[in-house]
Amino acid sequence: MTQRSIPNATHPVPEGAMEVWLAFGARVLPGWLGYVCNRKLKRRLCNKSTDTFSEILADTGPGDLCIDLGANIGEITARLAASGAEVISFEPDPDTFAVLARNTADLPNVTLHQKAAGARAEQLMLRRSKRWDPSDPARHSAANSIVHDSGPMSDENSVPVEVVDFPAFLADLDRDIRILKIDIEGAEWDLLEGLLDSPVLSRIDCIFVETHERVDPARNIPRFNALNRRVIALDRPYINLFWV
Repeated sequence: MTQRSIPNATHPVPEGAMEVWLAFGARVLPGWLGYVCNRKLKRRLCNKSTDTFSEILADTGPGDLCIDLGANIGEITARLAASGAEVISFEPDPDTFAVLARNTADLPNVTLHQKAAGARAEQLMLRRSKRWDPSDPARHSAANSIVHDSGPMSDENSVPVEVVDFPAFLADLDRDIRILKIDIEGAEWDLLEGLLDSPVLSRIDCIFVETHERVDPARNIPRFNALNRRVIALDRPYINLFWV
């Protein structure tokens, strides 16, 4: 595949007293307070950024390949597929996957995998919300996670899932990736760190990530900051950690 254009990797920085204060709070305040400052700052910085996802999607089409990790019921998968690109989507929850399969049944350019994506191959338990209802499996499925085990999650509603070694999957795929979307509820930390250390990173044009600092802010806010420093230093790929 011919290498496509990527956006200028702009990385918004705190400006003004409020954003500077939020950045300070995210660095020094413990636990939930630090997380709140981090999240409010991220939202403000995200609002400053252009809609690069739509920009890149408009320059994506037949012959390109996009990957949706954490596809859920297929909203982003459908947007990617509408471009004409080939789409590979991963969704580990068996009941949510069934809804995803129905929603994408008429999209011949979509390939589905009922698996989770991670930094290594393993078998893990996927925890669902305490409010999960088998009669409406997609309703409370967006926060399903292979790493979160507290708060609104339920051991009773957990299901075993296969986790694919995603860097190895990309290496075996041996194709360039136009867009990689990652929304995998806390498993993104290990996966991103693995991708940044892998030679397959050079095959990707753009990565859009939702990061989840809320479960363990003391650990995950420093991880976000460290990842963001690495991202800023890259010429390619474009990695958007402020997507949502």
